[in-house]
Amino acid sequence: MLAMALAFSHVAGLSCLWAQQTPPAPATQPTPAPGQTAANAAPPMAITGADFVVSPEDLLDIYIIDVPEVSRSYRVSSNGYLTLPLLPEPIYAAGLSLGQLSHLIAVKFHDSGMLTNAQVSISVLETRLHSVLVTGEVKNPQVYPVYGPTRLLEILVKAGGLTDNAGNDAIIMRGDMGARADLLESADSNGTITPRGLTFTLNIRKLVETGNDTTNILLYPGDRVTVPRMQLIYVLGAVNRPGGYVLDEARQHMTVLKALALAGDVNNIAKRKHITILRRDPGTPDEKREQIPVDIKAMVKGQTEDIRMKADDILFVPESTGLKALHASVAATESVATSGGAALMIYH
Repeated sequence: MLAMALAFSHVAGLSCLWAQQTPPAPATQPTPAPGQTAANAAPPMAITGADFVVSPEDLLDIYIIDVPEVSRSYRVSSNGYLTLPLLPEPIYAAGLSLGQLSHLIAVKFHDSGMLTNAQVSISVLETRLHSVLVTGEVKNPQVYPVYGPTRLLEILVKAGGLTDNAGNDAIIMRGDMGARADLLESADSNGTITPRGLTFTLNIRKLVETGNDTTNILLYPGDRVTVPRMQLIYVLGAVNRPGGYVLDEARQHMTVLKALALAGDVNNIAKRKHITILRRDPGTPDEKREQIPVDIKAMVKGQTEDIRMKADDILFVPESTGLKALHASVAATESVATSGGAALMIYH
């Protein structure tokens, strides 16, 4: 076995010995093993040559013992093919592990009559697609290289964890490899697991805080993780606990009366007849806020609908001294909402 130079801090070379007297059957293009896909499986696997799967535009260093005219670096084409001198046709390399590709190259040289005992070693010099993109409310959003199945929690730790403004969920967008792995998981389960689809949402708050393994899924090269900002509604003005309230799972059906209850109800100087919801209007150029009047008395009596609140709504309860504080409160809330809530009490 020939020791090769390292690329990406790991040895990816894998040799194949070909015996002339017992030539194997021609290799077929296998489907890359996605590894364990159940969320509660074993801890993350160590990165080895067997884990790396070749993708289009990867730059590989291929060394064949005693064949210097072929031993050099090669770029996999954009459509997944690898062209080597002395071989009559290109090899389809995308989707193969380094070991599988080494074996296939040896087979092709044997079948062409060029080499009867080819010993092939491959290492990775450059890869563009073996990464997971992490965006949104993490401390270090960027592209992180991965060479095989990697746990979601491991990726979030690399990204520095969640920011203070992060919501409870993460949006996972599957790449081709991850989508295939989900389909294989569903097939292997005899129909007991439904494929997640190309885009799905996971609650990651417990995962980050407690290491709960139920959502610690495997990510694959080409996947994307987005952590949205927490969704809030704001209750301001003449209430006992003004501030922002997180719309978690238990509060997804937040209404005006529920919001006032969370805020400790209106206080004794509230002007109950002039309570207003301030809601962004996406139809306006700057998404200016429209004013929706709220009849609390009629809501309590069941005479009118208890209005359901949406993320980023402001429920404003003016003081009886007048409505002059309305515009100042709205401006302050807008500033707080865009700056991450540093000056406003946030209730979880």
